[in-house]
Amino acid sequence: MPELPEVQTVIEGIKPKILNKRIIDFKKYIPKLRYPISQSIRKKIKGKFVKAIYRRAKYIIIDLENNLSIVIHLGMSGRIVISGTGDSKLSQHTHFIIKFSNKIKLIYIDPRRFGLIKVLTSDSLFKSKIFNHLGVEPLDQEFNGRYLKKICENKKSSIKSTIMNQNYVVGIGNIYASESLFLAKISPLKKSCLLSIRECNLIVQSVKKVLNKSIQQGGSSINDYAMVSGKLGNYQNKLEVYGREGLICRKRTCQSEILRIVIAQRSTFYCPVCQNK
Repeated sequence: MPELPEVQTVIEGIKPKILNKRIIDFKKYIPKLRYPISQSIRKKIKGKFVKAIYRRAKYIIIDLENNLSIVIHLGMSGRIVISGTGDSKLSQHTHFIIKFSNKIKLIYIDPRRFGLIKVLTSDSLFKSKIFNHLGVEPLDQEFNGRYLKKICENKKSSIKSTIMNQNYVVGIGNIYASESLFLAKISPLKKSCLLSIRECNLIVQSVKKVLNKSIQQGGSSINDYAMVSGKLGNYQNKLEVYGREGLICRKRTCQSEILRIVIAQRSTFYCPVCQNK
Protein backbone atom coordinates (compact mmCIF):
# COMPACT_ATOMS: atom_id res chain seq x y z
CA MET A 1 0.00 0.00 0.00
CA PRO A 2 1.32 3.48 -0.82
CA GLU A 3 2.25 5.23 2.41
CA LEU A 4 2.70 8.92 3.23
CA PRO A 5 5.83 9.54 1.08
CA GLU A 6 4.28 7.92 -1.99
CA VAL A 7 1.04 9.90 -1.64
CA GLN A 8 2.97 13.14 -1.08
CA THR A 9 5.07 12.41 -4.17
CA VAL A 10 1.89 11.92 -6.22
CA ILE A 11 0.57 15.28 -5.01
CA GLU A 12 3.81 17.03 -5.92
CA GLY A 13 3.54 15.45 -9.36
CA ILE A 14 -0.05 16.47 -10.12
CA LYS A 15 -0.06 19.93 -8.50
CA PRO A 16 1.85 21.82 -11.24
CA LYS A 17 -0.29 20.14 -13.90
CA ILE A 18 -3.83 20.76 -12.62
CA LEU A 19 -3.72 23.54 -9.99
CA ASN A 20 -5.73 26.58 -11.11
CA LYS A 21 -7.16 24.59 -14.03
CA ARG A 22 -10.81 23.87 -14.76
CA ILE A 23 -12.33 20.38 -14.95
CA ILE A 24 -14.01 19.92 -18.30
CA ASP A 25 -15.08 16.28 -17.99
CA PHE A 26 -15.14 13.16 -15.81
CA LYS A 27 -15.43 9.67 -17.27
CA LYS A 28 -15.71 6.45 -15.32
CA TYR A 29 -14.75 3.15 -16.87
CA ILE A 30 -14.77 0.57 -14.06
CA PRO A 31 -17.09 1.77 -11.28
CA LYS A 32 -16.09 -0.89 -8.75
CA LEU A 33 -13.67 0.40 -6.12
CA ARG A 34 -13.79 0.25 -2.30
CA TYR A 35 -17.04 2.14 -2.76
CA PRO A 36 -18.77 2.19 -6.19
CA ILE A 37 -17.95 5.38 -8.11
CA SER A 38 -21.00 7.62 -7.74
CA GLN A 39 -23.07 8.50 -10.79
CA SER A 40 -23.26 12.09 -9.53
CA ILE A 41 -19.53 12.88 -9.60
CA ARG A 42 -19.47 14.12 -13.19
CA LYS A 43 -22.31 16.56 -12.60
CA LYS A 44 -20.78 17.84 -9.35
CA ILE A 45 -17.24 18.53 -10.60
CA LYS A 46 -17.62 19.36 -14.29
CA GLY A 47 -16.77 23.02 -14.93
CA LYS A 48 -15.24 23.52 -11.49
CA PHE A 49 -11.93 25.29 -10.92
CA VAL A 50 -9.12 23.59 -8.91
CA LYS A 51 -8.23 25.82 -5.95
CA ALA A 52 -5.85 23.65 -3.90
CA ILE A 53 -4.27 20.17 -3.77
CA TYR A 54 -2.99 18.67 -0.54
CA ARG A 55 -2.76 15.53 1.57
CA ARG A 56 -4.41 14.33 4.79
CA ALA A 57 -3.04 10.99 5.97
CA LYS A 58 -2.93 8.83 2.82
CA TYR A 59 -5.74 10.75 1.10
CA ILE A 60 -5.29 13.12 -1.85
CA ILE A 61 -7.61 16.12 -1.55
CA ILE A 62 -8.42 18.40 -4.49
CA ASP A 63 -10.36 21.48 -3.40
CA LEU A 64 -12.69 22.94 -6.00
CA GLU A 65 -14.73 26.11 -6.15
CA ASN A 66 -18.31 26.05 -4.78
CA ASN A 67 -17.23 24.38 -1.52
CA LEU A 68 -16.49 20.96 -3.06
CA SER A 69 -13.51 18.62 -2.57
CA ILE A 70 -12.47 15.53 -4.50
CA VAL A 71 -11.04 12.88 -2.16
CA ILE A 72 -8.91 10.08 -3.63
CA HIS A 73 -7.28 7.14 -1.84
CA LEU A 74 -4.88 4.85 -3.71
CA GLY A 75 -5.79 1.75 -1.71
CA MET A 76 -3.39 -1.17 -2.12
CA SER A 77 -2.40 -0.78 -5.74
CA GLY A 78 -3.81 2.50 -7.06
CA ARG A 79 -1.80 4.73 -9.39
CA ILE A 80 -2.37 8.16 -10.83
CA VAL A 81 -0.95 8.89 -14.26
CA ILE A 82 -0.93 12.29 -15.92
CA SER A 83 -1.41 12.17 -19.68
CA GLY A 84 1.60 13.25 -21.66
CA THR A 85 3.94 11.75 -19.04
CA GLY A 86 4.56 8.05 -18.59
CA ASP A 87 2.03 5.51 -19.80
CA SER A 88 -1.18 7.41 -20.57
CA LYS A 89 -2.84 4.64 -22.58
CA LEU A 90 -6.17 3.32 -21.34
CA SER A 91 -5.24 0.39 -19.10
CA GLN A 92 -7.61 -2.52 -18.52
CA HIS A 93 -7.56 -1.37 -14.88
CA THR A 94 -8.46 2.28 -15.58
CA HIS A 95 -11.34 3.30 -13.31
CA PHE A 96 -11.77 6.97 -14.15
CA ILE A 97 -10.28 9.91 -16.02
CA ILE A 98 -10.59 13.59 -15.11
CA LYS A 99 -10.01 15.98 -18.02
CA PHE A 100 -8.80 19.54 -17.48
CA SER A 101 -8.93 22.78 -19.45
CA ASN A 102 -5.22 22.55 -20.36
CA LYS A 103 -5.85 19.17 -22.05
CA ILE A 104 -4.25 17.29 -19.16
CA LYS A 105 -5.88 14.02 -18.14
CA LEU A 106 -5.66 12.58 -14.63
CA ILE A 107 -5.98 8.82 -15.03
CA TYR A 108 -6.69 6.53 -12.08
CA ILE A 109 -5.55 2.89 -12.41
CA ASP A 110 -6.18 0.29 -9.69
CA PRO A 111 -5.80 -3.47 -10.36
CA ARG A 112 -6.86 -4.54 -6.85
CA ARG A 113 -9.73 -2.03 -6.58
CA PHE A 114 -9.26 -0.96 -2.95
CA GLY A 115 -8.99 2.75 -3.75
CA LEU A 116 -11.76 5.33 -3.67
CA ILE A 117 -12.97 8.62 -5.08
CA LYS A 118 -15.60 10.74 -3.38
CA VAL A 119 -16.81 14.32 -3.69
CA LEU A 120 -17.49 15.92 -0.31
CA THR A 121 -18.35 19.36 1.03
CA SER A 122 -15.11 21.23 1.73
CA ASP A 123 -16.08 23.04 4.94
CA SER A 124 -17.22 19.83 6.65
CA LEU A 125 -14.60 17.56 5.07
CA PHE A 126 -12.76 16.62 8.24
CA LYS A 127 -15.99 15.90 10.11
CA SER A 128 -16.80 13.11 7.66
CA LYS A 129 -16.41 9.42 8.55
CA ILE A 130 -13.36 9.23 6.31
CA PHE A 131 -11.38 11.77 8.33
CA ASN A 132 -12.91 12.29 11.78
CA HIS A 133 -11.01 9.44 13.46
CA LEU A 134 -7.54 10.23 12.11
CA GLY A 135 -4.59 11.07 14.34
CA VAL A 136 -1.85 13.67 13.96
CA GLU A 137 0.35 14.15 10.91
CA PRO A 138 3.83 12.70 11.58
CA LEU A 139 5.63 15.62 9.90
CA ASP A 140 3.76 18.23 11.97
CA GLN A 141 5.11 19.70 15.20
CA GLU A 142 2.18 18.16 17.06
CA PHE A 143 3.82 14.76 16.60
CA ASN A 144 6.58 14.93 19.19
CA GLY A 145 8.07 12.83 21.97
CA ARG A 146 5.60 14.05 24.57
CA TYR A 147 2.65 13.18 22.35
CA LEU A 148 4.01 9.69 21.62
CA LYS A 149 4.78 9.08 25.29
CA LYS A 150 1.23 10.04 26.23
CA ILE A 151 -0.43 7.69 23.74
CA CYS A 152 1.92 4.86 24.72
CA GLU A 153 1.03 5.01 28.40
CA ASN A 154 -0.74 1.84 29.61
CA LYS A 155 -0.57 0.27 26.14
CA LYS A 156 0.75 -3.28 26.09
CA SER A 157 0.71 -3.44 22.30
CA SER A 158 4.01 -3.34 20.43
CA ILE A 159 5.45 0.03 19.51
CA LYS A 160 5.25 -0.94 15.83
CA SER A 161 1.49 -1.48 16.14
CA THR A 162 1.11 1.84 17.96
CA ILE A 163 2.89 3.99 15.35
CA MET A 164 0.95 2.26 12.58
CA ASN A 165 -2.39 2.97 14.26
CA GLN A 166 -4.00 5.70 12.15
CA ASN A 167 -6.04 6.86 15.15
CA TYR A 168 -2.82 8.11 16.76
CA VAL A 169 -0.53 9.06 13.89
CA VAL A 170 -1.31 8.83 10.18
CA GLY A 171 0.47 7.74 7.04
CA ILE A 172 2.93 5.25 8.53
CA GLY A 173 2.65 1.73 7.19
CA ASN A 174 4.79 -1.40 7.23
CA ILE A 175 7.72 0.00 5.29
CA TYR A 176 8.31 3.17 7.26
CA ALA A 177 7.44 1.71 10.66
CA SER A 178 10.13 -0.94 10.19
CA GLU A 179 12.66 1.57 8.85
CA SER A 180 11.99 4.19 11.54
CA LEU A 181 12.36 1.72 14.41
CA PHE A 182 15.61 0.45 12.93
CA LEU A 183 16.99 3.99 12.78
CA ALA A 184 15.88 4.55 16.40
CA LYS A 185 17.52 1.22 17.41
CA ILE A 186 14.34 0.08 19.14
CA SER A 187 12.81 -3.38 18.79
CA PRO A 188 9.42 -3.42 17.03
CA LEU A 189 8.34 -5.95 19.67
CA LYS A 190 8.86 -3.63 22.62
CA LYS A 191 5.69 -2.88 24.55
CA SER A 192 4.59 0.71 24.06
CA CYS A 193 4.09 1.29 27.79
CA LEU A 194 7.76 0.50 28.47
CA LEU A 195 9.14 3.32 26.32
CA SER A 196 10.98 6.14 28.03
CA ILE A 197 10.59 9.76 26.95
CA ARG A 198 14.09 9.54 25.44
CA GLU A 199 13.05 6.56 23.32
CA CYS A 200 9.84 8.32 22.27
CA ASN A 201 11.90 11.32 21.15
CA LEU A 202 14.19 9.00 19.17
CA ILE A 203 11.26 7.31 17.43
CA VAL A 204 9.65 10.64 16.50
CA GLN A 205 12.94 11.98 15.13
CA SER A 206 13.50 8.78 13.17
CA VAL A 207 9.98 8.76 11.70
CA LYS A 208 10.36 12.35 10.48
CA LYS A 209 13.83 11.68 9.05
CA VAL A 210 12.82 8.50 7.22
CA LEU A 211 9.62 10.00 5.77
CA ASN A 212 11.38 13.15 4.55
CA LYS A 213 14.20 11.15 2.97
CA SER A 214 11.71 8.94 1.16
CA ILE A 215 9.78 11.95 -0.16
CA GLN A 216 13.06 13.37 -1.48
CA GLN A 217 13.70 10.05 -3.25
CA GLY A 218 10.23 9.88 -4.82
CA GLY A 219 8.95 7.20 -2.45
CA SER A 220 9.48 3.43 -2.51
CA SER A 221 8.50 1.59 -5.68
CA ILE A 222 7.51 -1.81 -4.34
CA ASN A 223 4.92 -3.78 -6.33
CA ASP A 224 2.60 -1.32 -8.12
CA TYR A 225 3.70 2.16 -7.05
CA ALA A 226 5.19 4.62 -9.53
CA MET A 227 5.28 8.40 -9.72
CA VAL A 228 2.77 10.21 -11.96
CA SER A 229 5.53 10.54 -14.55
CA GLY A 230 5.69 6.77 -14.75
CA LYS A 231 9.16 6.74 -13.23
CA LEU A 232 9.88 4.56 -10.23
CA GLY A 233 10.72 5.97 -6.83
CA ASN A 234 14.20 5.32 -5.47
CA TYR A 235 13.86 4.86 -1.73
CA GLN A 236 13.39 1.09 -2.04
CA ASN A 237 17.11 1.03 -2.82
CA LYS A 238 17.88 2.73 0.50
CA LEU A 239 15.85 0.44 2.77
CA GLU A 240 17.81 -0.89 5.75
CA VAL A 241 15.54 -3.72 6.89
CA TYR A 242 12.21 -3.82 5.03
CA GLY A 243 12.12 -6.73 2.57
CA ARG A 244 15.68 -7.82 3.51
CA GLU A 245 14.92 -11.02 5.44
CA GLY A 246 18.01 -13.24 5.64
CA LEU A 247 20.38 -10.55 4.37
CA ILE A 248 23.20 -9.10 6.45
CA CYS A 249 22.52 -5.87 8.34
CA ARG A 250 23.93 -2.87 6.47
CA LYS A 251 25.63 -1.48 9.60
CA ARG A 252 29.37 -2.11 9.27
CA THR A 253 29.72 -3.07 12.91
CA CYS A 254 26.91 -5.65 12.69
CA GLN A 255 26.97 -8.98 10.89
CA SER A 256 23.55 -10.18 12.00
CA GLU A 257 20.86 -11.35 9.58
CA ILE A 258 17.70 -9.30 9.19
CA LEU A 259 14.71 -11.17 10.60
CA ARG A 260 11.10 -11.22 9.46
CA ILE A 261 8.39 -11.71 12.07
CA VAL A 262 4.64 -11.10 12.11
CA ILE A 263 3.18 -8.42 14.39
CA ALA A 264 -0.59 -7.88 14.31
CA GLN A 265 -0.78 -9.96 11.11
CA ARG A 266 1.75 -7.70 9.36
CA SER A 267 5.24 -8.62 8.19
CA THR A 268 7.87 -6.86 10.27
CA PHE A 269 11.58 -6.63 9.51
CA TYR A 270 14.30 -5.81 12.04
CA CYS A 271 17.88 -6.46 13.14
CA PRO A 272 18.00 -8.42 16.41
CA VAL A 273 21.42 -6.98 17.28
CA CYS A 274 20.97 -3.30 16.39
CA GLN A 275 17.41 -3.28 17.75
CA ASN A 276 17.86 -5.11 21.03
CA LYS A 277 16.34 -2.39 23.24
